Amino acid sequence: MRDLTLVAEETIRKYNMLSPRDSVVVGLSGGPDSLCLLHVLLGLRESWGLKIYAAHLNHQFRGKDADDDAQYVKDICKEWDVEVFVQVFNVSAYAKERGLSSEEAGREIRYKLFSDVAEQVKAGKIAVAHNMNDNAETVLMNLFRGSGIEGLKGIEASRGEIIRPLINVSRDEIEAYCEEKGLKPRIDKTNLEPIYGRNKIRLELIPYIEKNFNASIMSTLHRLSDIVAIENDFLHKEAKITFLEIAITGENSIEYNINKLSNIHPALMRRVIRIGIEELLGSLKGIEYKNIEGVVDLLGKSTGAAVILPNNIKAYISYDKLILKFDRDNESYKYYLKLENDADNIAEFLDFTISLRSIDASQIADLKKDNKHKAYIDKAKIKQELVLRNRLEGDVFSPIGLKGTKKLKEYFIDEKIPKEERDNIFLIADGKEVVWILGKRLSDKYKITKNTKEAIMINMMRGTYDE
Repeated sequence: MRDLTLVAEETIRKYNMLSPRDSVVVGLSGGPDSLCLLHVLLGLRESWGLKIYAAHLNHQFRGKDADDDAQYVKDICKEWDVEVFVQVFNVSAYAKERGLSSEEAGREIRYKLFSDVAEQVKAGKIAVAHNMNDNAETVLMNLFRGSGIEGLKGIEASRGEIIRPLINVSRDEIEAYCEEKGLKPRIDKTNLEPIYGRNKIRLELIPYIEKNFNASIMSTLHRLSDIVAIENDFLHKEAKITFLEIAITGENSIEYNINKLSNIHPALMRRVIRIGIEELLGSLKGIEYKNIEGVVDLLGKSTGAAVILPNNIKAYISYDKLILKFDRDNESYKYYLKLENDADNIAEFLDFTISLRSIDASQIADLKKDNKHKAYIDKAKIKQELVLRNRLEGDVFSPIGLKGTKKLKEYFIDEKIPKEERDNIFLIADGKEVVWILGKRLSDKYKITKNTKEAIMINMMRGTYDE
């Protein structure tokens, strides 16, 4: 077996993760990976003159087991003479409040704890225990999502203050190290159940590939991520140079010369557009492949053509320029599409179609057939016209199952929909009355009843809205 202390030290030197006499906070769950990481770094503490601290988050996911994990971390840190910071946080409640998955919420709170501890102890680095297997699993997950090169580079060995000294170490090596050194890590039993996407890849897919196709798939995927990371870095640098040549940056806008943008290689073009969006927003969170393609599609269109992007960004054509504009108030860039009855209404740039069909109410056998893609409403109750749009000031809603009419804003608050997501929720409205929030609730005022004679079937088709 390789000496993992030497492997970690080589990785630290290769990626310039640490300098002598650095202070570093180790994310310590108590499991095999993080326990191995802390033990390895302690092996380097004296020769590198490191100051090492530990941080542990009790997510409160697993009741007494989670409390026992926290106590174990305190005990092991006392034994190894490491100052530890433990936080107890109800991650499940936070996830529900913010509309996040448990994994997303846990990661967010966990890294905030690490950052807060680093600031408190004046540490410049945060070490986390991602390893070669984690990297391979991430590459596969991103591949299944249709990711481009950016996703196939996997987990970066070092990014900003975050370092991963075990990124070139396999999980088998970590477990063998723990056994050899007499370490007794805590085991999270949920990691042994194929209940999450990553767990299924880890427990089912990778063993199947190893048995039937490639016994060395872990190292193969890890090598792929290394190659992709280098090539991705090169492309990003080239795109940045091109961006500076053809784009003009304003306070809340980016202007591209269309002729110059159209003449660069497609591999760079998309990156140059992504760089512009990132310049405006500070990140690419919420921006997907289809959003970038929507902007690219504008290049062949005339003045006035536009596409609405997430996070208050509008892309539009103005003569010989492609303009990305960030609207802080989000009032100018509302999506609006008048819906025609007995027709398929293509919601351009939104990647779905709204089909409206008149239907005799007597043909609807079960009034409870509404689902996230289909709804029935009473045609006679429409006062003005049906439109597809996002929210507007003054919208009101009377959701089925709740008494009375309320402001749409109040409904969003009751449903705990985060502020930043509300403008990206599309709805069908009749004037200021919300008829149907796509994929969610229908208005009580428009529902069909036993007295309904003619109904309208609303069908959301070929969409990715609810994904």
